[in-house]
Amino acid sequence: MKIPIVILNWNSFLDTKECIESILPYHNGGFHIYLMDNNSKEEELSLLKNAFSNINIITSVFYEENLGFARAHNRMFKELITEGYPFIFVLNNDTFLPKDSLEKVKDYHLGTEVGMIAFKMQSYWDREKMDNAGHKMLSSGEIIPIGHEEPIEAYESLFENMGACAGATLYSVTMLQDIGVFDEYFETGYEDAELGLRAVVAGYKSIFNPEFIVFHKMGQSIKKVFNYNYTLKVQTNIFYTYLKLVHWQIIAIYFLPFILRFILITIVDIVFWRPKYLKVQYHALYIILFKDWKRVMKARKESEKLRRINWRKLLRKQEFFLKRDIQSFYKFIIKGQKSYFEK
Repeated sequence: MKIPIVILNWNSFLDTKECIESILPYHNGGFHIYLMDNNSKEEELSLLKNAFSNINIITSVFYEENLGFARAHNRMFKELITEGYPFIFVLNNDTFLPKDSLEKVKDYHLGTEVGMIAFKMQSYWDREKMDNAGHKMLSSGEIIPIGHEEPIEAYESLFENMGACAGATLYSVTMLQDIGVFDEYFETGYEDAELGLRAVVAGYKSIFNPEFIVFHKMGQSIKKVFNYNYTLKVQTNIFYTYLKLVHWQIIAIYFLPFILRFILITIVDIVFWRPKYLKVQYHALYIILFKDWKRVMKARKESEKLRRINWRKLLRKQEFFLKRDIQSFYKFIIKGQKSYFEK
Protein backbone atom coordinates (compact mmCIF):
# COMPACT_ATOMS: atom_id res chain seq x y z
CA MET A 1 0.00 0.00 0.00
CA LYS A 2 1.19 3.53 -0.79
CA ILE A 3 2.14 5.89 2.02
CA PRO A 4 0.35 9.27 2.06
CA ILE A 5 2.68 12.25 2.38
CA VAL A 6 0.82 15.38 3.53
CA ILE A 7 2.45 18.71 2.63
CA LEU A 8 1.02 22.18 3.30
CA ASN A 9 1.98 25.20 1.21
CA TRP A 10 1.39 28.86 2.01
CA ASN A 11 3.08 31.39 -0.24
CA SER A 12 6.22 29.26 -0.36
CA PHE A 13 6.29 27.82 -3.85
CA LEU A 14 10.08 27.55 -4.17
CA ASP A 15 10.40 25.67 -0.88
CA THR A 16 7.48 23.40 -1.76
CA LYS A 17 8.91 22.72 -5.22
CA GLU A 18 12.28 21.70 -3.79
CA CYS A 19 10.62 19.50 -1.18
CA ILE A 20 8.45 17.63 -3.70
CA GLU A 21 11.30 17.33 -6.19
CA SER A 22 13.35 15.57 -3.50
CA ILE A 23 10.61 12.89 -3.41
CA LEU A 24 9.53 12.41 -7.02
CA PRO A 25 12.65 10.73 -8.48
CA TYR A 26 12.70 8.06 -5.79
CA HIS A 27 9.08 7.35 -4.92
CA ASN A 28 8.99 4.03 -6.86
CA GLY A 29 5.24 3.88 -6.53
CA GLY A 30 5.46 3.73 -2.73
CA PHE A 31 4.05 7.17 -1.94
CA HIS A 32 1.18 9.46 -2.81
CA ILE A 33 1.56 13.17 -2.10
CA TYR A 34 -1.39 15.18 -0.80
CA LEU A 35 -0.49 18.80 -1.42
CA MET A 36 -2.63 21.37 0.35
CA ASP A 37 -2.53 25.09 -0.27
CA ASN A 38 -3.63 27.44 2.52
CA ASN A 39 -5.09 30.19 0.33
CA SER A 40 -1.83 31.49 -1.12
CA LYS A 41 -1.59 34.53 -3.36
CA GLU A 42 -2.87 34.17 -6.93
CA GLU A 43 0.57 34.06 -8.50
CA GLU A 44 1.64 31.34 -6.03
CA LEU A 45 -1.41 29.26 -6.87
CA SER A 46 -0.68 29.57 -10.57
CA LEU A 47 2.91 28.38 -10.08
CA LEU A 48 1.73 25.49 -7.92
CA LYS A 49 -0.89 24.33 -10.40
CA ASN A 50 1.46 24.60 -13.38
CA ALA A 51 4.16 22.62 -11.61
CA PHE A 52 2.15 19.76 -10.11
CA SER A 53 -1.34 19.45 -11.60
CA ASN A 54 -0.31 16.81 -14.17
CA ILE A 55 1.61 14.50 -11.84
CA ASN A 56 -0.47 11.45 -11.06
CA ILE A 57 1.05 10.74 -7.63
CA ILE A 58 0.05 14.22 -6.39
CA THR A 59 -3.44 15.16 -5.26
CA SER A 60 -3.78 18.91 -4.80
CA VAL A 61 -6.29 20.61 -2.51
CA PHE A 62 -6.78 24.37 -2.61
CA TYR A 63 -8.42 25.88 0.47
CA GLU A 64 -10.42 29.07 -0.02
CA GLU A 65 -9.23 30.52 3.27
CA ASN A 66 -6.09 30.24 5.38
CA LEU A 67 -7.06 27.55 7.86
CA GLY A 68 -3.80 27.60 9.79
CA PHE A 69 -1.68 24.51 10.27
CA ALA A 70 -3.94 22.52 12.58
CA ARG A 71 -7.26 22.90 10.76
CA ALA A 72 -5.72 22.42 7.31
CA HIS A 73 -4.10 19.14 8.35
CA ASN A 74 -7.18 17.95 10.20
CA ARG A 75 -9.28 18.22 7.06
CA MET A 76 -6.82 16.00 5.25
CA PHE A 77 -6.39 13.61 8.18
CA LYS A 78 -10.12 12.98 8.37
CA GLU A 79 -10.19 11.98 4.72
CA LEU A 80 -7.07 9.80 4.85
CA ILE A 81 -8.08 7.97 8.05
CA THR A 82 -10.93 6.33 6.13
CA GLU A 83 -8.64 5.13 3.32
CA GLY A 84 -7.09 2.22 5.23
CA TYR A 85 -3.55 3.62 5.49
CA PRO A 86 -1.50 2.29 8.46
CA PHE A 87 0.11 5.68 9.02
CA ILE A 88 0.25 9.22 7.64
CA PHE A 89 3.53 10.95 6.83
CA VAL A 90 3.33 14.67 7.67
CA LEU A 91 6.10 16.71 6.06
CA ASN A 92 6.80 20.44 6.14
CA ASN A 93 7.22 22.09 2.77
CA ASP A 94 10.56 23.59 3.84
CA THR A 95 12.25 20.19 4.06
CA PHE A 96 14.41 18.08 1.78
CA LEU A 97 14.31 14.27 1.91
CA PRO A 98 17.37 12.20 1.04
CA LYS A 99 16.73 9.05 -0.99
CA ASP A 100 17.72 6.62 1.78
CA SER A 101 15.10 8.02 4.16
CA LEU A 102 12.33 7.47 1.63
CA GLU A 103 13.33 3.85 1.17
CA LYS A 104 13.43 3.23 4.92
CA VAL A 105 10.07 4.91 5.52
CA LYS A 106 8.47 2.84 2.77
CA ASP A 107 9.62 -0.40 4.39
CA TYR A 108 8.80 0.57 7.97
CA HIS A 109 6.07 -1.04 10.08
CA LEU A 110 4.74 0.69 13.18
CA GLY A 111 4.27 -1.46 16.27
CA THR A 112 0.84 -1.46 17.89
CA GLU A 113 2.07 0.61 20.85
CA VAL A 114 3.92 3.15 18.71
CA GLY A 115 1.86 6.23 17.98
CA MET A 116 4.41 8.33 16.12
CA ILE A 117 7.93 8.34 14.75
CA ALA A 118 10.09 11.46 14.99
CA PHE A 119 12.61 11.99 12.20
CA LYS A 120 16.22 13.01 12.65
CA MET A 121 15.68 16.59 11.54
CA GLN A 122 19.00 18.14 10.57
CA SER A 123 19.61 21.74 9.65
CA TYR A 124 19.26 22.33 5.92
CA TRP A 125 21.88 25.08 6.12
CA ASP A 126 24.42 23.27 8.30
CA ARG A 127 23.94 19.53 7.91
CA GLU A 128 26.31 18.66 10.71
CA LYS A 129 23.88 20.17 13.22
CA MET A 130 20.52 18.98 14.49
CA ASP A 131 17.26 20.83 14.18
CA ASN A 132 15.49 18.42 16.51
CA ALA A 133 14.95 14.81 17.49
CA GLY A 134 11.42 15.16 18.76
CA HIS A 135 10.19 16.73 21.98
CA LYS A 136 10.86 16.59 25.70
CA MET A 137 8.70 17.99 28.47
CA LEU A 138 9.88 20.22 31.29
CA SER A 139 8.24 20.26 34.70
CA SER A 140 7.33 23.90 34.02
CA GLY A 141 4.86 22.57 31.43
CA GLU A 142 6.89 23.57 28.38
CA ILE A 143 7.39 21.06 25.57
CA ILE A 144 10.60 21.85 23.72
CA PRO A 145 12.78 20.39 20.94
CA ILE A 146 15.47 17.85 21.71
CA GLY A 147 18.96 18.44 20.35
CA HIS A 148 18.54 21.80 18.63
CA GLU A 149 21.91 22.95 17.16
CA GLU A 150 23.73 19.97 18.68
CA PRO A 151 26.07 17.76 16.58
CA ILE A 152 24.26 15.13 14.54
CA GLU A 153 26.66 12.45 15.86
CA ALA A 154 25.02 12.74 19.27
CA TYR A 155 21.79 11.33 17.84
CA GLU A 156 22.56 7.95 16.32
CA SER A 157 20.39 5.73 18.54
CA LEU A 158 16.67 5.09 18.73
CA PHE A 159 14.96 6.40 21.90
CA GLU A 160 11.55 7.35 23.28
CA ASN A 161 10.63 11.00 23.48
CA MET A 162 7.55 13.06 24.38
CA GLY A 163 6.28 13.59 20.86
CA ALA A 164 7.48 14.54 17.41
CA CYS A 165 7.84 17.75 15.45
CA ALA A 166 5.17 17.75 12.74
CA GLY A 167 7.81 19.01 10.33
CA ALA A 168 8.55 15.33 9.61
CA THR A 169 6.53 12.69 11.45
CA LEU A 170 4.84 9.37 10.89
CA TYR A 171 1.50 9.31 12.72
CA SER A 172 -0.23 5.99 13.35
CA VAL A 173 -3.75 6.02 11.92
CA THR A 174 -4.84 3.70 14.73
CA MET A 175 -3.63 6.29 17.24
CA LEU A 176 -5.36 9.17 15.45
CA GLN A 177 -8.62 7.22 15.39
CA ASP A 178 -8.26 6.64 19.12
CA ILE A 179 -7.09 9.98 20.53
CA GLY A 180 -8.12 12.35 17.75
CA VAL A 181 -6.28 14.72 15.42
CA PHE A 182 -4.80 18.17 16.12
CA ASP A 183 -6.66 20.23 18.70
CA GLU A 184 -8.12 23.22 16.85
CA TYR A 185 -7.58 25.49 19.83
CA PHE A 186 -4.22 25.84 18.10
CA GLU A 187 -3.72 27.63 14.80
CA THR A 188 -0.07 27.42 13.73
CA GLY A 189 2.32 26.42 16.47
CA TYR A 190 2.44 23.91 19.35
CA GLU A 191 -0.31 21.66 17.96
CA ASP A 192 2.23 18.89 17.43
CA ALA A 193 3.51 19.27 21.01
CA GLU A 194 0.00 18.86 22.40
CA LEU A 195 -0.73 15.85 20.18
CA GLY A 196 2.54 14.22 21.26
CA LEU A 197 1.78 14.70 24.96
CA ARG A 198 -1.78 13.50 24.44
CA ALA A 199 -0.47 10.33 22.81
CA VAL A 200 2.01 9.64 25.62
CA VAL A 201 -0.63 10.29 28.28
CA ALA A 202 -2.92 7.87 26.42
CA GLY A 203 -0.27 5.16 26.58
CA TYR A 204 1.30 5.36 23.12
CA LYS A 205 5.03 5.53 22.49
CA SER A 206 6.69 8.29 20.54
CA ILE A 207 9.99 7.13 19.04
CA PHE A 208 12.97 8.95 17.55
CA ASN A 209 14.35 6.97 14.61
CA PRO A 210 17.82 8.17 13.49
CA GLU A 211 17.52 6.31 10.18
CA PHE A 212 14.74 8.67 9.05
CA ILE A 213 16.70 11.78 8.07
CA VAL A 214 15.29 15.02 6.75
CA PHE A 215 16.95 18.41 6.15
CA HIS A 216 14.87 21.28 7.50
CA LYS A 217 15.03 24.99 6.74
CA MET A 218 13.48 25.62 10.14
CA GLY A 219 10.28 27.63 10.10
CA GLN A 220 10.16 29.30 6.71
CA SER A 221 6.39 29.80 7.01
CA ILE A 222 6.53 30.69 10.72
CA LYS A 223 8.91 33.57 9.98
CA LYS A 224 6.11 35.25 8.04
CA VAL A 225 3.81 35.38 11.07
CA PHE A 226 6.31 35.53 13.94
CA ASN A 227 5.25 38.60 15.89
CA TYR A 228 3.85 39.49 19.31
CA ASN A 229 0.47 37.86 18.67
CA TYR A 230 2.08 34.62 17.48
CA THR A 231 4.37 34.50 20.53
CA LEU A 232 1.43 35.24 22.82
CA LYS A 233 -0.58 32.42 21.26
CA VAL A 234 2.26 29.93 21.70
CA GLN A 235 2.65 30.89 25.38
CA THR A 236 -1.11 30.56 25.85
CA ASN A 237 -0.95 27.17 24.13
CA ILE A 238 1.68 26.00 26.64
CA PHE A 239 -0.62 26.79 29.58
CA TYR A 240 -3.62 25.26 27.78
CA THR A 241 -1.82 22.00 26.96
CA TYR A 242 -0.56 21.54 30.51
CA LEU A 243 -3.92 22.18 32.14
CA LYS A 244 -5.74 20.06 29.57
CA LEU A 245 -3.64 16.90 29.78
CA VAL A 246 -1.51 16.69 32.93
CA HIS A 247 -2.75 14.87 36.05
CA TRP A 248 -3.87 17.04 38.96
CA GLN A 249 -1.32 15.32 41.21
CA ILE A 250 1.55 16.60 39.03
CA ILE A 251 0.04 20.08 38.84
CA ALA A 252 -0.18 20.12 42.65
CA ILE A 253 3.43 18.95 43.08
CA TYR A 254 4.80 21.66 40.78
CA PHE A 255 2.38 24.45 41.71
CA LEU A 256 4.71 26.14 44.22
CA PRO A 257 7.86 25.78 42.04
CA PHE A 258 5.84 27.19 39.12
CA ILE A 259 4.78 30.25 41.15
CA LEU A 260 8.34 30.84 42.36
CA ARG A 261 9.68 30.45 38.83
CA PHE A 262 7.07 32.89 37.52
CA ILE A 263 8.07 35.45 40.16
CA LEU A 264 11.78 35.04 39.36
CA ILE A 265 11.12 35.46 35.62
CA THR A 266 9.15 38.61 36.42
CA ILE A 267 12.05 39.98 38.50
CA VAL A 268 14.59 39.19 35.74
CA ASP A 269 12.40 40.85 33.10
CA ILE A 270 12.03 43.96 35.26
CA VAL A 271 15.69 44.18 36.27
CA PHE A 272 16.91 43.75 32.69
CA TRP A 273 13.89 45.65 31.41
CA ARG A 274 12.35 43.22 28.93
CA PRO A 275 8.78 44.56 28.90
CA LYS A 276 7.59 42.52 25.93
CA TYR A 277 8.59 39.25 27.64
CA LEU A 278 6.76 40.45 30.73
CA LYS A 279 3.68 41.34 28.74
CA VAL A 280 3.57 37.97 26.94
CA GLN A 281 3.76 36.02 30.23
CA TYR A 282 1.03 37.96 32.02
CA HIS A 283 -1.18 38.40 28.97
CA ALA A 284 -1.12 34.63 28.31
CA LEU A 285 -1.91 33.90 31.96
CA TYR A 286 -4.82 36.33 31.84
CA ILE A 287 -6.23 34.68 28.70
CA ILE A 288 -6.05 31.19 30.24
CA LEU A 289 -7.45 32.10 33.66
CA PHE A 290 -10.17 34.52 32.59
CA LYS A 291 -11.01 34.42 28.88
CA ASP A 292 -10.48 30.73 28.04
CA TRP A 293 -10.88 29.02 31.42
CA LYS A 294 -14.21 27.35 30.57
CA ARG A 295 -12.78 26.05 27.31
CA VAL A 296 -9.70 24.75 29.11
CA MET A 297 -11.81 22.89 31.69
CA LYS A 298 -14.08 21.47 28.99
CA ALA A 299 -11.04 20.19 27.10
CA ARG A 300 -9.66 18.72 30.32
CA LYS A 301 -12.89 16.88 31.04
CA GLU A 302 -13.06 15.53 27.49
CA SER A 303 -9.49 14.26 27.75
CA GLU A 304 -10.03 12.40 31.02
CA LYS A 305 -10.75 9.11 29.26
CA LEU A 306 -7.40 9.37 27.47
CA ARG A 307 -5.36 9.84 30.67
CA ARG A 308 -4.37 6.17 30.83
CA ILE A 309 -0.84 6.22 32.22
CA ASN A 310 -0.18 6.57 35.93
CA TRP A 311 0.67 10.09 37.05
CA ARG A 312 3.95 8.86 38.56
CA LYS A 313 5.02 7.51 35.18
CA LEU A 314 4.33 10.86 33.50
CA LEU A 315 6.14 12.64 36.32
CA ARG A 316 9.26 10.52 35.67
CA LYS A 317 9.14 11.43 31.98
CA GLN A 318 9.46 15.15 32.72
CA GLU A 319 12.74 17.01 33.07
CA PHE A 320 13.09 19.51 35.90
CA PHE A 321 13.07 23.02 34.46
CA LEU A 322 15.92 24.58 36.46
CA LYS A 323 18.77 23.39 34.20
CA ARG A 324 17.19 24.89 31.08
CA ASP A 325 16.29 28.13 32.87
CA ILE A 326 19.91 28.58 33.93
CA GLN A 327 21.05 27.93 30.36
CA SER A 328 18.51 30.45 29.06
CA PHE A 329 19.59 33.03 31.60
CA TYR A 330 23.22 32.55 30.58
CA LYS A 331 22.41 32.72 26.88
CA PHE A 332 20.20 35.80 26.89
CA ILE A 333 21.62 37.79 29.79
CA ILE A 334 25.27 36.85 30.34
CA LYS A 335 26.22 36.24 26.69
CA GLY A 336 23.96 39.04 25.50
CA GLN A 337 22.20 37.02 22.80
CA LYS A 338 19.07 38.81 21.66
CA SER A 339 15.60 37.35 21.45
CA TYR A 340 13.13 38.08 18.70
CA PHE A 341 11.63 40.98 20.69
CA GLU A 342 15.00 42.62 21.22
CA LYS A 343 16.21 42.52 17.63
